[in-house]
Amino acid sequence: MKILVTGGAGFIASHVADTYLQDEHEVVIVDNLSMGKLENIPAGSRFVNLDINSDEFVQFVLDERFDAINHHAAHMELRVSVDKPVHDAAVNIIGSLRLLEAARKSDVQHVILASSTAVLGEFVQIPATEDHPVRPIAPYGVSKRAMELYAEYERIVHGLSVSILRYSNVYGPRQNPNGESGVIAIFLEKFLQGAIPTIHGDGNQERDYLHVNDIACANRAALMTKAQGIFHVCGDSSASVNEIVELLRSALGTDLQVKHGPAKAGDPARTRGSHAAFTELTNWRPRTLLNDGIRDTAEWFRART
Repeated sequence: MKILVTGGAGFIASHVADTYLQDEHEVVIVDNLSMGKLENIPAGSRFVNLDINSDEFVQFVLDERFDAINHHAAHMELRVSVDKPVHDAAVNIIGSLRLLEAARKSDVQHVILASSTAVLGEFVQIPATEDHPVRPIAPYGVSKRAMELYAEYERIVHGLSVSILRYSNVYGPRQNPNGESGVIAIFLEKFLQGAIPTIHGDGNQERDYLHVNDIACANRAALMTKAQGIFHVCGDSSASVNEIVELLRSALGTDLQVKHGPAKAGDPARTRGSHAAFTELTNWRPRTLLNDGIRDTAEWFRART
C-alpha cells in the first residue's frame, strides 16, 4: 500500500512509519518540522516538507492518490492550548478537517487518526471504556474531540473508512524532552543533565503509560483490520508520577532529587483507559512492561547524551 504518514518526523509517527516500512508498504512522510526532526525520518520513506493547513498539502493528497493515511500531525501541548486555543484549533481541527476532506475526495481506502484520552476530561470510570462521558477540560482535548466528530461525520455520512485511536500516555525513544508533556522523557533528560525536574502537584496523579512500540503495533492492527470508529489504545496498569520517578532512578542508577510545583491547569488527577474493545476487534494488546520500557527508553536517552 501507498501510505501517507503526517507528522512522520515526530516521536510517535516516526515509529509508526518504521512499522509500515517493515511491512513493505510505500511510506510518504509529510511534516513541517515545527516539532519533528529530520533525524527521526526512517530510511526508505519519502519526505515532503508541507504544512497540513496549506493548500499545497491538500493538492498533494489529491495528486498522490494514497491508499491509506495515518494522521499524527498535531499540536499537543496542553498548557499552550490553554494560552493559545486558536492556534491549537487551527492545527488540530482545521488541519485535520482539510486532511479528511482531501482523503474522501481522493478515494483513500482507510484513514487512521491519532486522538487522545484527554478528550474524556476527568475520569469518572476506571478503566474508561469508549462509553465514558466526553467532557474535555482543556482546549487540547476540545480540539481533539472536534477532530473525532468531523471524522465520524465523514465516516457515517460519506462512507470514509476511519479508525480513531485515543492514546493514553505514550513514552519511548525519540520522545521530545523539551516539551511540556511526556514526564518520562522530560525527567530522563533532566536527570542525565544533573538538573532537578519539577513534579507538578503532589506526584500522586496516576496515568497508564504505553510504550511507543506498542502504539506502532496498534497502528499496524488498525490498518490491517480497517477498524471502524473510536477506540482506546492504553496500557494494562497505571502508575503515579512518584512511582515513575523511582523507576527512572532505578534505570539510571541515580538518587537525584525532584522538586514540586503547582499542578497543571486542565490536568486530571487520574487517568486509565480500557483497550478491551480494540483488542477484541484486532487482537492487539500492549506487550511492553513499564519497567522494561523505561529501561529501554533510559538507554536511548543515555546513548544520545
